[in-house]
This record gives sequence, C-alpha cells and structure tokens, in this order.
Amino acid sequence: MLELNEVFEILKSNETLDECVALENALGKITSQDIIAIKDLPCFDNSALDGFAIKFDQKENGYKLIDTVFAGETRKTQIKDNECIKIMTGAIFPEGADTILKIEDSIEKDGKIYPKNPEKLKKGDAHRFKGEEITTGNILIKKGTKLEPTHVMLLAAQGIYNVKVKPNPKIAIFSSGNELKEPWEFANETQIYNANALGISSLLQKNGFNSSYFGIIKDDLEQTINSLKNTSNFDVVICSGGASMGDADFMKMALDKLGYIQIFDKINLKPGAPTKAYKKDNQTVFILPGNPMAAYICNLVIVVPFLNNSKPEMIKCISGENIKFKKGRANVVLGNLQDGKFYSLNNNKYGSGMITPLTQSDFIYISNPSEEQIMQDQEIYIMKIS
Repeated sequence: MLELNEVFEILKSNETLDECVALENALGKITSQDIIAIKDLPCFDNSALDGFAIKFDQKENGYKLIDTVFAGETRKTQIKDNECIKIMTGAIFPEGADTILKIEDSIEKDGKIYPKNPEKLKKGDAHRFKGEEITTGNILIKKGTKLEPTHVMLLAAQGIYNVKVKPNPKIAIFSSGNELKEPWEFANETQIYNANALGISSLLQKNGFNSSYFGIIKDDLEQTINSLKNTSNFDVVICSGGASMGDADFMKMALDKLGYIQIFDKINLKPGAPTKAYKKDNQTVFILPGNPMAAYICNLVIVVPFLNNSKPEMIKCISGENIKFKKGRANVVLGNLQDGKFYSLNNNKYGSGMITPLTQSDFIYISNPSEEQIMQDQEIYIMKIS
C-alpha cells in the first residue's frame, strides 16, 4: 500500500513529443522546456509616468524646460544642471536625469519648473531601469509550468510568439457496474444513476482537460477487455468502479490479460484506498473507487496532478478547531474557511458514497498518516476542492 506522497513520486507524465503552439493557443498548456528571456525588461531606461525628467538634488533651484520627448522616439536626450525635459510615459530616460517630477506635482514660476512639495519628492521616482524586471538569459518560465493568462502576457512582452508545450492528453472515461444507469435513462428503486463519469469529466474540464466518455462497462470480463481495447489510441483512461476485490470486479484481470503493468494497487488514503494505476507503452490507466466521494477526491488529488505534471497546490491557513482522525493513514477532511480558519464539515462525519458533502465544502485537508489530530490554531495546508 502506497502513501500519497509516494504516489506523486511514482507517477510520471507520459513522455510525448513536444508541440509548438502560438500564444493564442497556449493558455492552459504545460511548458515542455525552460523558456529563456531574450530581451531585457524594460529594454531601456524609461519613465513610468508623464512628467519632467530632472536632477533630484537641484529641486530647490528650479529647472529650465529645454525639450519634450515622447514614447516611441528613438533619439537620445540629455540635461545639464538646472535643466529638465518634459517626458511622456515609456519614453527614453534623458541622460543626466535621475528622477521624474509628476506634471500634476509641478508648478511653473519665473520661467522655471518647481516641485509643489519638494519634501514629498523622492530621488529615483518613476525612473524605470533597463532590466529591472527581467534580464536577458535568465529563466522566464520554468519547464512544467501550466500557462496562465499572465504567462501569455509575459511571453508576448518578450516577443516570444511560439512556445513548446506538452500536447493535451487524450483522455477516455468509463464507469463500471451492472447496477448503473445513465442520468438520461430510467432507474428503478434498485438501480443507481451514474454520477461519477460526469463528475470526473467536469473536474477535468475545469482544470483544462477535455475527455471522451465511453459509457458503462458491465460486470463481464470479455466486455471489460473489449472496452479497454477500444481506448488504445488514448493517453489516459479513467474508470470508476471495479477497483475493489469483489467477485464482479474484472478490471485488474482484464488489464493483466492485455499486458498492462501495475504501477500501484492500493493507496493509504481514506476515502480512496482501492485506487489503482496501470501502464502500457505510453498509456496510463486509473481505476478509481465506485463510491462517488472517493472517486471525485482521488480524481482531484491523484489524476489531475498527474495530468498537470505537478503536486496539488496547497493553501496555508490555521485550524479553527481540534479535529481528530484515525492514525496510520492519510485522512481526507472536508471543510470550509471562515475568517482564515479551517473548520471541518459536520464534525468530519460522512461516508465515501455521499455527494452532498462535496457540494457543501470548498476545501479539503489531508492528514499525515502519523497524525491522529490537528489542534485549534495549528498551521495547516489545505487544498481547494474544485
């Protein structure tokens, strides 16, 4: 039985050929290599606002206006003692100047420009220096980064229009079990609507991954084998149900017959212990529990991080109460933040077959197996649930 942190180390994203995409199509993609800065930002000393370029230590004497420079002008300008140049935002900083006096903070008197409040002016105000944000040759974005809108903006500012990324994986989803009916079908009193497939696919979609649904696999070995064969051109297969040790759980048998290699058979997590993972060539198969809460949580804490090629993002907070749980395993605690403090939902009492607690919670805490409780006001790390 693996600990959750061991699962993160064992699971590695599929090694696939890189693809090159334009920035318009880069959002949500994962970089396949470090991206290096090719241009200093700013690429020249410039003004952060409209004002007058001056020498700070001459502010009491006033400045004679000798020129005006606009953004986009390539000519270089210079000031001498007691001179200033009117400058617009983004324009090249004049040689000899060290400070910008805002237009609205200036006053003209006797043909000279003075600061209205000299004591409020600080040396270096609004002087943007070449390379103060980024220097050529440094790492701009690290390999394995999921590109957000801010990254796209940064790349555009560098003139980097095409980037190498990992292709989005092709993902197939199944559910398993004779007792299941689809939400669009009629289910009698002894049948269960298939909630897992849509819950799993929706969580993937929210994290930027599209998937294809292949339906319900009945509890039959041959059907299970044939269903898995139909996904041979997919990178990742996710099936909920068939993960336990019941007589009708045929997933393990089918995968063994098809030549898949088991990555792990069980994880030390509640809920979600029966979760399994297999690999064949460049395809990874996840068998998640059939219980909805367990399926959703394992998709959240195992499958999504695998697809993102990174561990789950954790948020630091403090516990608002004492919370007890069973020592020796990682326990998932559903809860919410109130005034920066984490409180468990319903005193941490719910079953792995439930869905409602997931809708009533915004975060989860995952305990360390060595813990049997967390104390009020203890610093902890939690994870957003969706």
